[in-house]
Amino acid sequence: MKKTAAILLTLCLVFALASCAAKSATASTSAASAAKSSAASASASSSTASASSASSSAAASAAAASSATSSASSSADGTFGNIKNGVPTDPTVAPKDLKVAVVMGNASMSGSSVPCAAIEEICKHFSWTIQTWDGEGDPSKENDAIMSAISWGAQCIITCSVQASNVQSSLQAADEAGIPCGSLSCGNDTPNKVTKAEGYNYKYDIGTDYHGLGYSLGQWIHANTSGSGKVACWDFAGEYSIDYTREGLYDAFKDLGIAYVDNGCFTFDQLGDVLNRTVSTYLANNPDTEFIYFPFDPAAQPVAEFLDLNGYTDVKVIGVLGNSEMVSLIKQGSTAAATAAYDNSYLGYAAMDQMLRVLNGDSLIDPHGENCPYLVLDKTNAPDGDSGWTAPFDYASSYYAVWVQK
Repeated sequence: MKKTAAILLTLCLVFALASCAAKSATASTSAASAAKSSAASASASSSTASASSASSSAAASAAAASSATSSASSSADGTFGNIKNGVPTDPTVAPKDLKVAVVMGNASMSGSSVPCAAIEEICKHFSWTIQTWDGEGDPSKENDAIMSAISWGAQCIITCSVQASNVQSSLQAADEAGIPCGSLSCGNDTPNKVTKAEGYNYKYDIGTDYHGLGYSLGQWIHANTSGSGKVACWDFAGEYSIDYTREGLYDAFKDLGIAYVDNGCFTFDQLGDVLNRTVSTYLANNPDTEFIYFPFDPAAQPVAEFLDLNGYTDVKVIGVLGNSEMVSLIKQGSTAAATAAYDNSYLGYAAMDQMLRVLNGDSLIDPHGENCPYLVLDKTNAPDGDSGWTAPFDYASSYYAVWVQK
């Protein structure tokens, strides 16, 4: 493995981590993470749309909600993940008219923008009115956006990657106004461990099985080891989804006897040149490393590009998310070898489904994440096109079949 020189990469984070903009009260920006939104204050855009759908309930088990269990599976065809159609079958009513507010933690991150786009499609289908706000990765702007949604007259509010602990005053105002609030991509509700903020909380949070996602990635590493099998791991602090994915990954390492080194956490400021040099130095001192793990693709992608440019061929870079840029590198035969992907559009459909059940007084579907599909992508199954991964079944039609208008 050749020794490398550090080079400067300008990272454009216009894609993203499903939950990377919310839990901590501050987020740093730099040239290395230039895609953090630079607009002024929380901005809004509105649209309206058309109609059809259903009514129902399903028992929500709070006991089962308190611990994350892995549903990761390895199939005979070599795939790792959970891609079964788990859309609820219990019907629920879709009202004739509805004003839906969506607050994105950061519109430049696909973990916010992709689910938001799915909710906009649903509103278009039913001719509902929708308005969206961009919190720009700033908790104070996220809080202001929810307050604006209340003033706008929203009948329900769905947030994307906005931690409840960061927006307590606006959640209190919504509660006092009788406006239900749900969330997605925070990672602190079933099928994951349930973690409540002190004070006011969302009715639900939609997320995939992050522990299962991480465990599947560990299974993939075990199945694709051709050298030492040693894994160097870098982490990112402050997100439940990242924590639970890491726990699943490390559980797989323990169960499967995989050797790994935990190199601690990096920050947004370090994406690009600093992280590239850190990895380069590590590989120079540990030339038998076979895998490098990052908790989201916006970190894995620039490192893989750096290693490609500097002639590395015997190390495999792994990420989480399944965004189009990482998938493209994987298909090219880059050092980028795999990404643990989950369907962000599905999260938007599931968030709307649970909100309808809240509005109708129905029981929430359990688990609250509604079985969001996930899959480890590598060069054998990476999708074509320039979009991120979506599940291989028509979940939109399945949802519309249980949403009935009367």
